[in-house]
Amino acid sequence: MKKRHNKKRNTALIYEALLVEMTKAIVHSNSNKRSNILDIFRTHFQPDGILGKELQCYRAIMESSGLDQYTAEKIIFRAKAQHDSLNKDEIFTEQSKVIKKVNQNISPGAFSNFIPNYKTFATLAQIFSEKTPLKQRVLMEQKVINTLCASTEPSEDRMAPVDSLVVSKFSDKYNEQYASLLPEQKKLLSKYILGVGINDVDFRITLAEELHRLSKEVQNSLNLKEVRSDAAMCKATKKVLQEIEKINVPTVGTKELKKILKIQTLVNEYHTDAPQD
Repeated sequence: MKKRHNKKRNTALIYEALLVEMTKAIVHSNSNKRSNILDIFRTHFQPDGILGKELQCYRAIMESSGLDQYTAEKIIFRAKAQHDSLNKDEIFTEQSKVIKKVNQNISPGAFSNFIPNYKTFATLAQIFSEKTPLKQRVLMEQKVINTLCASTEPSEDRMAPVDSLVVSKFSDKYNEQYASLLPEQKKLLSKYILGVGINDVDFRITLAEELHRLSKEVQNSLNLKEVRSDAAMCKATKKVLQEIEKINVPTVGTKELKKILKIQTLVNEYHTDAPQD
């Protein structure tokens, strides 16, 4: 009988579930829950902490794609070696502290949040586990290698550290198309640029708050006379709302970020073009 994966003992799944819960807290203006989740992130997921180090092992694989066979095998080998070096008792103890805080201060239901890449995270946990039978681990590793080597869109659409040169080029390309960046766009970009380790949480929080603001602004624009009286504009505005709702905060990469920057420009135009009373 196949053993059921315990998602409460999967550091990557705990992290992703809390990101989803953080988004909910921001959308519903639950400052207390937001504060409690942020405390967990900053206390237990620092890059130099045991859970932060384990999370990096997952990310080393999850944030890779379009690789050749040799590179894919090397990444998995290195990630496994790094994971093997971590103190498993320390990981268990730290996870227990997080689970207790979630149950007491947030909600046991947080662990039931939908995680898009759940199966992959579960597979990696079994690859990292010494309790998984050797043959099963090898077969799982090969499956992950095939995924990493599959021809997909560039990995830039995953959240990953970027250097200042890449950032500069990204901003330059956007400026060429949309002139100068708005303050809210600069803020979001800077958070994204610095989104490494614990700073990733700051980016996701800023992103969730901004999406909530944009959704309200676009919804309010439906009350503008020029929008309300134009069927085509009304339809287009509702489509923008649908696009915002489809954005998944935990998995946003550069592709989605560009879309959000465009929506920010659109919302700014609503205010600029709105009649002044």
